[in-house]
Amino acid sequence: MQAIAKPTTDDAGEDEYTYGFRLWDAKFYPEAQQQLGLFVEKFPRHKRLSFARNLLGRAYLDDGKPREAAQWFLQNYQQDKNGDRAADSLLYLAESMIAIKDTNRACLALAEFSEVYPAVATGRLQAQYQANVAKVKCTKGK
Repeated sequence: MQAIAKPTTDDAGEDEYTYGFRLWDAKFYPEAQQQLGLFVEKFPRHKRLSFARNLLGRAYLDDGKPREAAQWFLQNYQQDKNGDRAADSLLYLAESMIAIKDTNRACLALAEFSEVYPAVATGRLQAQYQANVAKVKCTKGK
């Protein structure tokens, strides 16, 4: 196992988040889950909270645990719809629902994503959004 350096700056919260990100980036998903969970618990008002909850969901999703991931994505979206990664979380929530074959909830999340974040749906996350839409058959008007 390679060593993942934990930063030490004057912002302890930033250091904890960055360490969790580095663990996730190195594909140490259980360690990232633990680290990011600690961050969320210890720094509930930190500027990186939206990033951390979203990344915590991704650490579970990437670890093959879409149900656990969905809980974090939903929480991140619901608790701060204007958060830095709220749009990402809503889109990853749809991805989690697709993974567990819950088409109805996947379609609801995709519809809400395009409605609440139209600029992001046609911008930064357009490719991911379109890829998810292509994975499920959603009926209009539901």
